[in-house]
Amino acid sequence: MQCEIIYIHHNAFVMRTDRRTFLFDYPEDEHLPEGAGDLVRRIVSGADLAVFISHGHGDHCNGNLGSVTGAAARVRYVISDDVGELRPEALPGNGETLLIEPDEARVFDGMAVETLMSNDLGVAFLVEDGGFRFYYGGDLAEWIWPGASSREAAFTERFFREAMERARDFRPHVAFADVDPRLDNLAGGLKARRIINASVFVPMHAFGDVSAFSVLAGDAESGGSRLFSYSGMGDSMQFYF
Repeated sequence: MQCEIIYIHHNAFVMRTDRRTFLFDYPEDEHLPEGAGDLVRRIVSGADLAVFISHGHGDHCNGNLGSVTGAAARVRYVISDDVGELRPEALPGNGETLLIEPDEARVFDGMAVETLMSNDLGVAFLVEDGGFRFYYGGDLAEWIWPGASSREAAFTERFFREAMERARDFRPHVAFADVDPRLDNLAGGLKARRIINASVFVPMHAFGDVSAFSVLAGDAESGGSRLFSYSGMGDSMQFYF
């Protein structure tokens, strides 16, 4: 098996596998660098496309997804149910859509999709497609903000570790997880990489500031996990499994 991963911005990526093309958490235009829409339209043109949206925050969900997916030969959407409840105008008009709740398991267009409850909003995804498995975290992260009480921090640490262990047990080939430079703990990014120990680790949620990812390159405890390193929109790498 093989896949190519292409960085768009923040939590938005395109991943191409032997079976189909995936687009993740494509955000509102205000959160995108110039030219992002043209790039995505070009990449997905003619593709069998699956779009995953983890929740309805503007930095993860565009209100007009059809503007970039319309060039695909075929499109399916897997969208957290909070989008349908809070932002129904963002639900696409083209293609088939699966609205999915936290801690749910569904089969959709040949994909086995499981969800984990996010500790921010929406869901994280565990997906198996023709033997290829990936974890996409959305905004599930170790959100320990300055001023959090010890009780709050302990709860968040426990919630996050249990989620990462569930992702580890899924044995994903690729894991996408937040490595947020606004937090001293990088939102648990190092822990996510070490616990899940996927073949490929993809850091995200940096709002374009990828400088904090340098610590991942020197992580001696990352096991055999390869790192998708990128610096700007359109950067890509190919991986073989």
